[in-house]
Amino acid sequence: MLMEEQAINLKPIARELGIDLDRVSKTVELLDAGNTVPFITRYRREVTGGLDEQQIEAVRAQVQRRRQLDERRGAILRSLEGQNKLTDELRSQLQSAKSVQQLEDLYLPYKPKRQSLAEKAREQGLAPLAEEILSESKSCENLDERAADFINEDKGVKDAATALVGAGHILAERFSESPELRSAARKIVRDTGCLVSKRVEGLSEKRAAVFKDFLDYREKLSRMPTHRTLAINRGEREKALNVSVECDADAVHAAAIELFVPPAHQHQDLLTGCVRDSVQRLLLPSLYREARRKLSDKAEDHSLSVFARNLRRLLLQPPLPGKRVLALDPGYKNGCKLAALDEHGRLLAHDLIHLVGNEEKQAEGRKRLAELITEHSIALIAIGNGRACRPSEQLVAELLSDELKERDAHYVVVNEAGASV
Repeated sequence: MLMEEQAINLKPIARELGIDLDRVSKTVELLDAGNTVPFITRYRREVTGGLDEQQIEAVRAQVQRRRQLDERRGAILRSLEGQNKLTDELRSQLQSAKSVQQLEDLYLPYKPKRQSLAEKAREQGLAPLAEEILSESKSCENLDERAADFINEDKGVKDAATALVGAGHILAERFSESPELRSAARKIVRDTGCLVSKRVEGLSEKRAAVFKDFLDYREKLSRMPTHRTLAINRGEREKALNVSVECDADAVHAAAIELFVPPAHQHQDLLTGCVRDSVQRLLLPSLYREARRKLSDKAEDHSLSVFARNLRRLLLQPPLPGKRVLALDPGYKNGCKLAALDEHGRLLAHDLIHLVGNEEKQAEGRKRLAELITEHSIALIAIGNGRACRPSEQLVAELLSDELKERDAHYVVVNEAGASV
């Protein structure tokens, strides 16, 4: 029977984050009770010992990751028990796994599979032949004769060659699922792998121009900038780019040969062919997908982090106490909208003027702008950074340095994202 699931160990989290264990424990209790990170930060400081929002979020993320790891570990253990394949050694390896990736590598040989070449060969009764070949059984001293014993036309094994091919598929799958080989190959992909993007054949010049930097592009995985990952992913989604991963496949082959083909093995040539098939057809495509997924996850996480920082900076801009402000929303055809606010944010006046385009309207708008600044003692003009920002900024700068040079007034260009209606 499976052991009872233990409560999550918070000591490694406290040690990794450099936070007192008691504070981590109390923070987890608050999170488990359904409290949000902002609520805990603002209203439960006395419970967490003053942890800030970033520290609480780090605790939440670590706890979630470890719980997901334990949940997956439990699911794998239950699956293996149901298959009667959970040995003491495998249980120990699963219990000591520190990442979901390690768990999945250990589980892969036992994971229920869709119909594959190896599964088909097993259904044809060729698994014993594969084992005999690998173990150099005496029964396989004459391999062709032994393979002929597995001929079964009802199951699709029409001759000895077909039997050997099926046994080879079983061995190839077995090699590709070896945690030791996957770990070694993963390191080779990480160290030597490159992301490659090529132009899709028949792509129009107009669409190609959008992705001109990536039509014949190659970059090491270890040095891949996150913004380029996102751009290449977009090009692939829009069917403008063909994207692949390449690595030192010879090094992966060599590692597999060293693991599975002893120098004096009776069936060395056959095993070498199985290794080649395993690496090219099964192992590398799997690791390439994994590498792409990691790149994309990293790029998306970084993008969210940058967006959050920028949004935080935007939302937490310090106020301008004791100053009167004139907000100016630039525009061409529909003019520029103005709103004058007092020191407390109350509306003093509003208007619509033209600062670009027709010279007569521009002169009228300039005059009205000067009147509003003077009449309401405006200290700062905030110009939105949307359309017509540049010419509006130029006119305001000229106005402040000419007609209003005696006034202590300034202007600033502000981000109008989310302000337009």
